[in-house]
Amino acid sequence: MELPPVASLMDECLALEQSGDLPAALRRARQALDAARASGEPEHIAAALLAVARVRFRLGQYDRAKALAEEALSLCAPDSPHHADALIRLGSCATDTNDLAGAEALYLQAAEVGREIGYTLALFNALHGLAAGIYIPTGRFDLALAADAEAYRVASEHGLGDLRYFPLMTMAWTCTTTGQRERAHHLLDELRQAVRPGSWMEGYYCWLAGDLALEEGDAEGARALYTRGRSIVEETGEHRLTVAIRVGMSRYYRWIGDYPNARIWANDAVEYAARLGYHHALGKALIARARAAWLCGDPTAAKEDLRAAIEVLTPLQDNFDLAHANLLLAAWLHQQGRAEANTAWLEAVSRIVSGGYAFLLEQERALAFPLLASMLGSDDPNVVAISRTLLGHLARVPPPPLHVQTLGRFEVRQGKRSVEMSMFRQRRAGELLALLLIAPHRTLSSEQIAETLYPERPPGSARSSFHHTTSALRRALEPDLPEKFPSRYLEVEEGRVTLHLPPGSWVDVEVFETHCQRGEWKEALSLYGGEFLPEYRYADWTIAPRERMGLFYQQALLEAARARLAAGQSAGALEACRRLLALEPWHEEAVLLGMRACVALNDLPGARRLYLALEKPCGKIWILPPKENFRTFTAP
Repeated sequence: MELPPVASLMDECLALEQSGDLPAALRRARQALDAARASGEPEHIAAALLAVARVRFRLGQYDRAKALAEEALSLCAPDSPHHADALIRLGSCATDTNDLAGAEALYLQAAEVGREIGYTLALFNALHGLAAGIYIPTGRFDLALAADAEAYRVASEHGLGDLRYFPLMTMAWTCTTTGQRERAHHLLDELRQAVRPGSWMEGYYCWLAGDLALEEGDAEGARALYTRGRSIVEETGEHRLTVAIRVGMSRYYRWIGDYPNARIWANDAVEYAARLGYHHALGKALIARARAAWLCGDPTAAKEDLRAAIEVLTPLQDNFDLAHANLLLAAWLHQQGRAEANTAWLEAVSRIVSGGYAFLLEQERALAFPLLASMLGSDDPNVVAISRTLLGHLARVPPPPLHVQTLGRFEVRQGKRSVEMSMFRQRRAGELLALLLIAPHRTLSSEQIAETLYPERPPGSARSSFHHTTSALRRALEPDLPEKFPSRYLEVEEGRVTLHLPPGSWVDVEVFETHCQRGEWKEALSLYGGEFLPEYRYADWTIAPRERMGLFYQQALLEAARARLAAGQSAGALEACRRLLALEPWHEEAVLLGMRACVALNDLPGARRLYLALEKPCGKIWILPPKENFRTFTAP
């Protein structure tokens, strides 16, 4: 049994470490080591050595942490839990001193020991170490997600729930980086529930959520999250997060067009990463500073930073960031008319294709798309061939999801960015989009489109208008897509036009109809913002779907009135009836339900007014109870 003083001191050490007070945690860990050495028990000493090593590691003192872990390893039996812990600590030290091959071997060995002896904590730490320390830095994102998913499962199934935030953080980062935004949102929602307010874990949440917000165009939301993350960094001293937050702030200022401030923040990140020896972070910070310098009109500094980033990242085998740096360098060289542009392009594309990083082109579309279009027309057959290969990979990258509002107004958003409606007014592009949204399987033949949108024109003129409209819609959805690039939203092939909505897209009319078909009337009412496509009220093709949506809406109001009346919510029932009668003044059942609601509210004049309003347009006479008995008229 471990001596109580040692156990107590180590528990205090862990609590202090989790609160961010690393100096106090180190003092407790050293006290625990002194007590363990006094006991003379090898396993106790090994445990205390690993506690000191863990804090030394958090302080960036890798050599001292490694020496302590090696001493612990020498004291442990091969089937001891401390043996597995020592392997994991050595793996972490190897990771942070850029010995990734050595780190991978140590983590795999620790995972094997953990499985063999049933030590699930070691198995969890080894799996997460592989994901965060090996697979993410080397750009093997699929392996990273798989290892972290298993780590998350181990934590969930074996009572390690508090540790789930580690794989949640790295999976959220990976999904955000690779463009899997819907999954990233789910992971961040769970992470937010798992972290303690004010802790360094919340700081990581703020950084990750800020990055995702910026990816989706919510610049001010990102700024608020980064600001909160900065305040947590200052309180907890979490050095790794410091660089990431500064790079995020640089991206924010680039987004809003404040390039000098973007450069200041990126320079801060470079200096901080260099001072701490965080080489992976230094590479990312140099790329951020290069982008800011370029936008500030200092191309020489941009080129120097990109080359410096490549020099830092190459020995780290950081394939993703190397692909990013080479892509930007190729764009810079091409813009400057340098002959070396082709070489940088070949290097970038080789890494993008082999690593599966085609999503980088979407993230850097303003630079990457024109560059790819130019390289497809190169005189060098090798450049053309690899560019065509890359174009095929790009076609499989989903574009930003669409959020389409058609009830009450026509609005299209890509993430947080609204598509300018003026783009949809060009050559009836908006009508074509709306028409495809309600078409079966979102596909129509060119003849169907021509007959619907241009029924009065002769066939030749209709065909010409059809091509102009599809081109206008293509430009509206992807305005910076080069002319010869295939649209990822709109497929025009063999006389058919098909609209492809990427994962995470949302169309209100589809969701509304689904709720109605399922009898989910409350949810349907919450979605109905008004008549279908009021902007195209006079287009013949909108009449049938508008009437269908209107009938669904009336049914939803009627069912809501029934449900509210049955639940004793008479005022709500009356309000639903009045909304229905505003649309259909002689809807008899709505009048009856409204009258019952009025009676329940002791509003007899209101009930009589509803009846009289119905009697006049219908020309019908209802037999009501005698006036003296009217107060007893109640809903069944």
